[in-house]
Amino acid sequence: MTGATTVTRDGRTLTLERAFAASPERLWRALTEPDELMRWWGPPGHPVVHCTADVRPGGVWHYCLRSVRTGREVWARAVYQEVVPPERLTYLERSSTSEGDVTDERPGAFGTITLRPDGPGARFRAVLRWLDDLDRDRAFRAGVAEGFSAALDLLHDHLDDSHPRREGTRP
Repeated sequence: MTGATTVTRDGRTLTLERAFAASPERLWRALTEPDELMRWWGPPGHPVVHCTADVRPGGVWHYCLRSVRTGREVWARAVYQEVVPPERLTYLERSSTSEGDVTDERPGAFGTITLRPDGPGARFRAVLRWLDDLDRDRAFRAGVAEGFSAALDLLHDHLDDSHPRREGTRP
């Protein structure tokens, strides 16, 4: 039922798809509740150390990833545009300061996440779109495809209670 993430790049768009054994409702909670996001979001070795989420149109998801190796922090904020539980989230994500002010440290992207029933589980699909080629190229050089795919591996492990919690997260 579950497996590796399929990653497709087309122009200024990156699409990631994966099947999960969890229901769309369970995946929705993992994608929208701060305590859940802190247990899996981000690439390996970069756990979330701060997370708030006001999941409504115009609401903000604000988070910080910290490298376990260097201690370097990366802050980001996403403004939700569409929220249809447990089916669809659209947002504009940008790098930010710890106070939530937008920065140009990393390129911003429009994101759409859809969840749909798939047998006893759910199909996850994320589509990221950049406004221009320069931002897209910067994002790919920074490892967005590999990082997001690895985060979905962590989400799989998070949803499987037999796996230990990720390093650097709260109990």
